[in-house]
Amino acid sequence: MRQEPKMTRRNAVATLAAAAPLVSSASAQNAAAPQGRAAAQARRPALVSPEIASDNRVTFRYLAPEASEAVLAGEWPGGAKIPMKKDEQGVWSVTTGPLPPEWWGYAYLVNGVKTLDPQSPRIKRDTAKFDSTLIVPGAESMLFAVTEVPHGTVSAIWCPSPSLKLTRRMIVYTPPGYEGGAERYPVLYLLHGAGGDEEEWTGQGRTAQILDNVIAQGKAKPMIVVMPNGHAAQSVTPALAAPAAPGTNTGQTGDASRLAPYPLFPDSLLADVIPFVEKTYRTAAGRDNRAIAGLSMGGSQALYAGLRHLDRFAWVASFSGAFVIWPGAMTAIPADSGPSGVGAGWGLNMKAVEATFPGLTQESAAQLKLFYISCGTDDGLIVSGRQFTGWLKSRKIRFIEVETPGYAHVWSYWRKSLVDLAPRLFR
Repeated sequence: MRQEPKMTRRNAVATLAAAAPLVSSASAQNAAAPQGRAAAQARRPALVSPEIASDNRVTFRYLAPEASEAVLAGEWPGGAKIPMKKDEQGVWSVTTGPLPPEWWGYAYLVNGVKTLDPQSPRIKRDTAKFDSTLIVPGAESMLFAVTEVPHGTVSAIWCPSPSLKLTRRMIVYTPPGYEGGAERYPVLYLLHGAGGDEEEWTGQGRTAQILDNVIAQGKAKPMIVVMPNGHAAQSVTPALAAPAAPGTNTGQTGDASRLAPYPLFPDSLLADVIPFVEKTYRTAAGRDNRAIAGLSMGGSQALYAGLRHLDRFAWVASFSGAFVIWPGAMTAIPADSGPSGVGAGWGLNMKAVEATFPGLTQESAAQLKLFYISCGTDDGLIVSGRQFTGWLKSRKIRFIEVETPGYAHVWSYWRKSLVDLAPRLFR
């Protein structure tokens, strides 16, 4: 049997000594790359993004040395797809023209993949969509910011809903001073759109910041704002709910069947939500202290509940109301029915509208202290909205009509509408 030579202490030392230069060389090579990268990073100035200049030009920066393409995707007009340029250190950047004062969302498309801005902690959620945000300063946009004023409280409350056989979550804003006082307050029931949930108005709508600021400025009366989930099939926002079983109607499937039967939520608002709120909170009594408003789907729900129950509400408002989803109200209209095709596709069946509001007359509507309807002129719902306001005018029903050029079906318009509505309420 062949025997291997024995390793003596002297041989072992010699072997290690011979290997040492190789180990040292390899270690140096392995250390060189990290040290080189660290040196390069040390030379690179700290990234600031977004950086807002005094003239409201905004510079966006994103570090992606290996990327072959980066695009800025912003919510502002003309901001949908802005190419970015990469410098020699791998930083992609672009500077926009002056942006209008607003609370804007944005993201990056890096090699086609959506990415949030890692340099900014400001993020918003729109159902399943996430974006980074920035506030471009200005008189109106600062109403969306947290400022040095007394603050109200935002609470997530669970409300029993026997009519829907669920316990459902809603968000409630109570004004500054509510917790330590004894005063009773009027209530605004504020409803979201078909793509949203109970967190939509505080997240996207900046309701708490708007109310804090307009109350502090003396422009609006202190009020409680109740923001329920407008999807009758949902107990809570999908962001918190357990995954739904396949085929379950979550209220956000993109299928029009999610809206049927339509009256379920407006009816449960009257039967379940209002009694719970008035039992739980210090609310001022009577219809004069009760308002209802909403956007899109919520706008149609607000008018459905408010105009059919004039004994319950004295203040009724709709922003970009989706009136076409009232029972039996949707009908096709020609493609050229609106400016530049706006409104093409759907209009109102006026017989269904009359059946929806059989008791709405000039005399009955005179009970309202405020009837408010707003819509952007670039909104696809402007045509059906004008059909409804035309019907109101034919009945000599008084209301405030606000049409704003340059706005489509967007959150920047609904925040603007809330800023306009809040000071009108409970006066």
